[in-house]
Amino acid sequence: MTDDEAPRRLKLTGGARLVGDRVAVSAMVFRGPVHIATEEVFLSVDDASVLQAQLTHALDARSFPGMEQRVREHARMRYGF
Repeated sequence: MTDDEAPRRLKLTGGARLVGDRVAVSAMVFRGPVHIATEEVFLSVDDASVLQAQLTHALDARSFPGMEQRVREHARMRYGF
């Protein structure tokens, strides 16, 4: 795999802050093990909110494996279907 084919990844370098009507996040961009650049990424408040919800869902699923299945089973027992 050449460097151009290596997957890119981001490493957050600071916290998120509100800049006007956008959320700014600083991130270092890597291609494979090589640091390419440090960028500031701007997200709309709506996009940041969606990202927060998706991250929360993913982290909850990682922290509490099987929780969704337990919730479904509980609802099925409660409502009978």
